[in-house]
Amino acid sequence: MKKQSLTQVWFKKTILGAKVLLAASLFVTLSACGSRDISFDLLSESATFNQNSAEVNGKIDILWVVDNSGSMATSQQAVADNFRRFIDKFQENGFDFQIAVTTTDAYKDVFNAGLTQSIYKNGSYVDDNGDTVQAPKILRPDTPDLDKAFIANILRGTNGSGDERVFQSMLVALSNQSNIDLGFPRKEAFLSVILVSDEDDFSWDGSGSIDNQYDHAGLHTPSLYDQFLMTITESTSSNRRYNVNSIAILDSPTMTGAECRDTLGAGARKIGIRYKALSEMSQGILGSVCEDFGTTLATISNKIIELSTQFYLDRIPNAGSLRVFVNGAEVPQDPVNGFVYNQTTNSISFFGTAVPAAGASITVSYDPTELR
Repeated sequence: MKKQSLTQVWFKKTILGAKVLLAASLFVTLSACGSRDISFDLLSESATFNQNSAEVNGKIDILWVVDNSGSMATSQQAVADNFRRFIDKFQENGFDFQIAVTTTDAYKDVFNAGLTQSIYKNGSYVDDNGDTVQAPKILRPDTPDLDKAFIANILRGTNGSGDERVFQSMLVALSNQSNIDLGFPRKEAFLSVILVSDEDDFSWDGSGSIDNQYDHAGLHTPSLYDQFLMTITESTSSNRRYNVNSIAILDSPTMTGAECRDTLGAGARKIGIRYKALSEMSQGILGSVCEDFGTTLATISNKIIELSTQFYLDRIPNAGSLRVFVNGAEVPQDPVNGFVYNQTTNSISFFGTAVPAAGASITVSYDPTELR
């Protein structure tokens, strides 16, 4: 047998390797072109990804947790007076919303099985015919006299406990089987919680008060409740299907002077340090009980709509290649009346007049930065 030179051996190996690479390349190309499951087209110089058309679900559940202690009459009334600023956009876009109300006394059911403090609250009102009507516990788009019903439910009075446990009351209300049987919350809905209080939260496992004891070993952390909401909404850290908004005293703890707390008369009122922490964890809105409630409620509703109409992409898009269509019409990239790409979550959100109505079809196309 004739002995081959090192050059001949190298040449044969090189040719063989090239054939293998060529075959593999042809296999990938033909597979990509022939398979209907492939989401990109290698025939073009840049792959084009077409996000499957997704219909806007439009289901939003909103839980109000209202402080009903002695100092809250003015704040409750401010929420009632500005409800129209909150609900307008939900109605304009045809969202399938549900609204429920609980109080900062709801946690008491944990320590007394005979209580029903955590059952969603409702009140009565006089309708246009002069009849006294009991508002339903769950308010929906088709609820008669929606504004009057909400006002009846949100005005909880001021005879509640001074041991306000907003976080624990939220958890107990959302876990109450009687409330769940009413269809709230819905697993497929975006859940938004709105906390309204001029105190701070001091939730813990004991029945006694640990008011103002921020260093108490048993004090529940805000992250505990963030995790609870993540679990019941089946969310992930990159796809949160909930948020917590707070209307509270937002003064700086290190400042003194004529701030909100002092304006209200100080006393038992506290800065909402823990409310702020939980809201920031969940992309919630912070509003002051000393500022215009109408502006705050409009901002909260806009944020809820933004988060509930957020769409997550499968791959990272090349800069400038994103195109977004709602019902076939292209939407501009604009933080006021268009869409915005969020690099951190690899998602798009809609704003202003570009917010898609419930049932709208969303199509997203872009050049991905890499193949699957």
